[in-house]
Amino acid sequence: METTNKSANAGERLYPIYVRKGKDPSNFTAGFINAEGKTIIGPVFEDARPFSEGLAPVQLGGRWGAIDALGNIKIPCVYQDFGLGFSEGRISFCEGNRWGVLTEDGRVLLPPRYWSVSPFSEGTAYVRNGKHFGFINSHGEEFIPLFFEEAREFRDGLAPVQLAEKWGYIDHKATFVIEAKFDFALPFREGLARVASGGRWGPYGYIRTDGHFVIPPKFPDAYDFNEGLASVTTEKRGPRGYIDTSGSLVISPSYEYTGRFSEGLARVTPLGEQFTHFIDYKGQQAFSGSYLGTDVFRNGLCLVSTMETLAYIDRRGQAVWEGPYVAGR
Repeated sequence: METTNKSANAGERLYPIYVRKGKDPSNFTAGFINAEGKTIIGPVFEDARPFSEGLAPVQLGGRWGAIDALGNIKIPCVYQDFGLGFSEGRISFCEGNRWGVLTEDGRVLLPPRYWSVSPFSEGTAYVRNGKHFGFINSHGEEFIPLFFEEAREFRDGLAPVQLAEKWGYIDHKATFVIEAKFDFALPFREGLARVASGGRWGPYGYIRTDGHFVIPPKFPDAYDFNEGLASVTTEKRGPRGYIDTSGSLVISPSYEYTGRFSEGLARVTPLGEQFTHFIDYKGQQAFSGSYLGTDVFRNGLCLVSTMETLAYIDRRGQAVWEGPYVAGR
């Protein structure tokens, strides 16, 4: 177990790079660097995704598999598509437009039979066939039948589901703990869940796990809380700012686009501008630099792009790795 944990931790400190081949920005290979920008696994893959739980999805021959932190193939590249990454030792995979589940050692836990399978959370995943949603456990067993109109993942012991066109929250026994009375509802995050009242598109507010509003539904648009802050609009189609968990605006609405906070920083696009920069919890620009595209910070680094380059930057905005721009990254 100790060896596995060390391997998993090593993987979390590796980052996928995309190395352009020639002048075509859509033609590239993928490898991995460490936090200092040193290439650890050479760019020998057709595509790659970030490590999670010690494994990273990679593509060879148009098919997906997974490698460990040493670059060893742990799951052969034989699958049509993979989910976004391992969650709780499981990953969804696609064959013939149907989704199933693999274990971390590549064993088929659940043959592909669902239209979709979500990442696992709290030992469960929601699944869909046609217009109906239900839940499976970590053994691939259907423990809540597919009869909901929509569903999202379990967090804090509750999952949002839609029944008779209204959303509420169920427990693991499929019992409604918070009655189905909302027009839209999303999973709990940091103890609060975003719900809509007055129509699926808002206004939005935030409830506790007892179903009571902490922040009343007054925002035309709102995102989930991350690191104590959530992006909202205060007027319909208006600019975005950030509130704290009391519902108070702490960063003024002055942005066209806002991302979630991660490791103390969030990507934002000011009104009337095309490019993105990063702000801190006070709404101050964290460092100079504007980008065409950005990811979020993970373990101290973030993938960003300009019209000419693709780079990993640290939390000071310094590039630790840089290469020519690659399309879609």
